[in-house]
Amino acid sequence: MRVAVVGIRGMGKNHLSAAKKCALVREVAGCDISEDVRASVGAEFQIPTFGSVDAVLRDFKPQVLVVATPPNRHGEVVRAAFERGVAVLTEKPIAESLKESQDLVELGERKGVPFQCGFQLRYCGMMLKVKNLIDAGELGTLGRVSLTQYSGSHTKLGYMTRERTGGIFYEKLCHQVDIFRYLLGEPERVMASAAPTVLKHYGIDDNVLAVFAFPGGKQGVITFDTRRAAQVDAVEKPGRDFEGREAGHFYELTFTGDRGTAVYDAWTSCVDVMRFNHREDLKTEWVRRIDLRKEGCESAYDLSGQDGDFFRHVAEGKAPRFPASDALKSMQWVERAEESLRRNGAWVEV
Repeated sequence: MRVAVVGIRGMGKNHLSAAKKCALVREVAGCDISEDVRASVGAEFQIPTFGSVDAVLRDFKPQVLVVATPPNRHGEVVRAAFERGVAVLTEKPIAESLKESQDLVELGERKGVPFQCGFQLRYCGMMLKVKNLIDAGELGTLGRVSLTQYSGSHTKLGYMTRERTGGIFYEKLCHQVDIFRYLLGEPERVMASAAPTVLKHYGIDDNVLAVFAFPGGKQGVITFDTRRAAQVDAVEKPGRDFEGREAGHFYELTFTGDRGTAVYDAWTSCVDVMRFNHREDLKTEWVRRIDLRKEGCESAYDLSGQDGDFFRHVAEGKAPRFPASDALKSMQWVERAEESLRRNGAWVEV
């Protein structure tokens, strides 16, 4: 199998790594508009690189195209691949607008081309462990999934614009919306509220609170807060890590059922499991800590599980495990959350 990755800086390099690890993939190529990026990444991965999508499709003839460009360029790249019957795995979101996302999914279905959106949290080690806990009944009936995230800023002017990204839920929070659907089913309504923008070089909301309401009173909750740590902008201590606690970051996912809860801390890569409602004295018990690194679990940024699964399905002539038509349902709720923001926190229903 031949795989080409379009947009080979950032997450694109992770997709290149995943392709190189997959036994089904015989040849790998990269594509980027930057000559410097093509030179450095091509040398790093020992792969041919191309300066345009047309060139890589024409000359390399990939069977799978992985799209890791900015969201506002997904559409043109995906369409070019579909016109040649090439299967596509695109980074999230599908596109920078719901209409464009719908158009791409419909086009892929008309062309009969395998198409998947990269919601890799469904595949990572953390989610596999938590899903096992849920399926085994260890947490009881799941009733609430919540994210608390303190994020550093993107300092590049023009990076966080509505034209480029579509909005905070499109750019940052669509993964969480997808996880809510994956674990809790289809929402009934959403409310999202944003505080006044703190980062003045952003063209989208940067501090938001959202509640997704599900049948039976279940909830998906997001608290997203942009912390402007000095380390992030390299003002006081140049060279410090861009991500992590030292950069002012915090990322915690909590999965709560009627028998227990599991808490994932991204920066320790651990899941703490607690139980309640089972003792006569009603005390809560700490059950165990799952150290994902010690157990060799894939991180959220290791795309081997997701990409390898897509490559296998394409090679076997099967539909993707999680087709873009399913991801489109998550994108519909992303857009409803953005609509709620525009309406100052009004509830938006199906």
